[in-house]
Amino acid sequence: MAELSIQDFMEMEQQSKLRRYRELNEHVIKGKTLLAGSSLMENFPVNEMLMSRGNTKTVYNRGIGGMVLDQYIENVQTVILDLAPSKLFINIGTNDLSLPGDTIGNIIVKYRRLLQIVMEQLPDCKITLLAYYPRTAGTPVPPPIPGMIARTQENVNLANERLEKLAREMGLDFLNLNAAVSGPDGFMDPAIATDDIHFSPAGYERVLDLLEPYL
Repeated sequence: MAELSIQDFMEMEQQSKLRRYRELNEHVIKGKTLLAGSSLMENFPVNEMLMSRGNTKTVYNRGIGGMVLDQYIENVQTVILDLAPSKLFINIGTNDLSLPGDTIGNIIVKYRRLLQIVMEQLPDCKITLLAYYPRTAGTPVPPPIPGMIARTQENVNLANERLEKLAREMGLDFLNLNAAVSGPDGFMDPAIATDDIHFSPAGYERVLDLLEPYL
């Protein structure tokens, strides 16, 4: 039996999560708050953390690790539309920062397309774009998938500038929570970093401190 590549394994995992989400979507309470995105959103244990704070607000999470914008557009029915949220907080596209070519230009084009779909189908949904989180300092490690490039802090900063501009153009909210996980140098605080781009539950507690009033 041939050994699976990292990319093949990731795609299998994504399809498995999509199947589970489709089943879960049959039981959601529509009109609630939704968090959407890739691994940095999927890893956010928002419900457990809210419960520990005595907050009973219903918040769904439809993050899927490794997804790029094209995949999120393709699966928008499952990850966003089926839940018909009244509030959507979205952080998708960080994996697109590792795609070669006009990386940031392509992100904005695709993000706009995704948002247009959601706005057309869910006109009463309040949409907030979350800024891309910082990475750790030091030399970026190239992704293990062939053809992809390293995610640099310079590209993260440039993408956030363009993303904030896109939000203004489309009449949407933009929320930058990076102060929660950044050190004085603007890079991810090493105290909460689990690798170059992800952070620990302690980091998510900090994020929730800033995000909770908006949920």
